[in-house]
Amino acid sequence: MKRTQYIGGTTLVALLIAAGATPAAATEAPEERISQLIESVAPFQGQTRDGDLDSEMGTFTTGSVSVPVDPSQPLRVEGGAGMTLEVSLPPETKTALGTQASDGTVVYESEDDGAHIASQMLSNDALRVQTILPDRNAAREYTYTIGDGLTPVKVDDGSLWVVGFAEGGEFEAFSVGEAWARDADGATVATHYEVEGQNIIQVVTPEEDAVYPIVADPTWQWYSAAYGAGFSKSETRKLANAGAVAGFCGLLPGTLAVVCGVAGAQWFLQASLAAQARQCVFIAAAPAPIALRWLSNQCK
Repeated sequence: MKRTQYIGGTTLVALLIAAGATPAAATEAPEERISQLIESVAPFQGQTRDGDLDSEMGTFTTGSVSVPVDPSQPLRVEGGAGMTLEVSLPPETKTALGTQASDGTVVYESEDDGAHIASQMLSNDALRVQTILPDRNAAREYTYTIGDGLTPVKVDDGSLWVVGFAEGGEFEAFSVGEAWARDADGATVATHYEVEGQNIIQVVTPEEDAVYPIVADPTWQWYSAAYGAGFSKSETRKLANAGAVAGFCGLLPGTLAVVCGVAGAQWFLQASLAAQARQCVFIAAAPAPIALRWLSNQCK
């Protein structure tokens, strides 16, 4: 297939006309054009669902996912222990109010020739958010800020999670799907995540021959099969005083001891940091080998 470069301020209408679309198709509503672009290049991660508009709350909602009409408000995914993941859309974009396309995609069209945003509520109760880079002048980094109570964590195997603790001390985990980006021909575009405090930053680095617009995506989903254990302050000190990873792993119960052979060094470090701060450590075996400060009233 011949790869034609679209540069400068080319709009989606011009892209469709250049690709041979009929005038009627090229003049469809922006939300329809953008949802069709996503469908043509995105990997299948679940069927897009229509959201019911709650005019009082100003959100489209289905299942455990809600998407706001106002792009300045956070998107939400409900967890199983009473916590809700809140994700703010990238401040690198300036978009209009969201409009729902016929397939359920909520599209926030750019107001300044920058990236568009499209949010999709999927059949598996996942939330998929795409940035659509219109041309080579678009920003290359897009920042998603996580609301209070949850923290993004990147573990040794490269996977990314957003984790925290409910009021009762229960461990809550939301998965963040592997970063992906595709150009208008469906070709893979290099992309990855960086974590800075409460921010997850998607970095997109297109090659010179990339065909615009480019679609880039993180996918968020509650993980129901979380398993782990919280340790008191005295237990955390005991773990930190084990002296070596092997001794540390020997102090852990059941499944944690088995998984410790892979993640022991990182767990040991977090236990040591928690002990130094006179805090508790929480260690999880599922959904991923994660250790972090146990922010719970059960930390005594």
